[in-house]
Amino acid sequence: TDLFPTTNDIGTSDSTPPRVLVVDDEASLRAALTYNLRLENYAVETASAGEEALHLALTSEPDLVILDVMLPGMDGIEVCRQIRLRSSVPILMLTARDAE
Repeated sequence: TDLFPTTNDIGTSDSTPPRVLVVDDEASLRAALTYNLRLENYAVETASAGEEALHLALTSEPDLVILDVMLPGMDGIEVCRQIRLRSSVPILMLTARDAE
């Protein structure tokens, strides 16, 4: 398999774009990821908090979850644990630190 699969390698069929759930509490980062993923023909859903992310991950059955570690409420680590109890969807953990 390719290290970086094309969109046709990830989705459920050639006619259905792969679904990505983007989870980040920073609106500008969520928007940038969404914009770039849609340019590559991914179907994107977004969430800004842990509980919302968990609900969407379990109900919309995405092909990939991009998950921020630092979220309000339920943090990304706990969201990941809860998703993993019920699903084997690939999860890419996203971390960033601001210089404060």
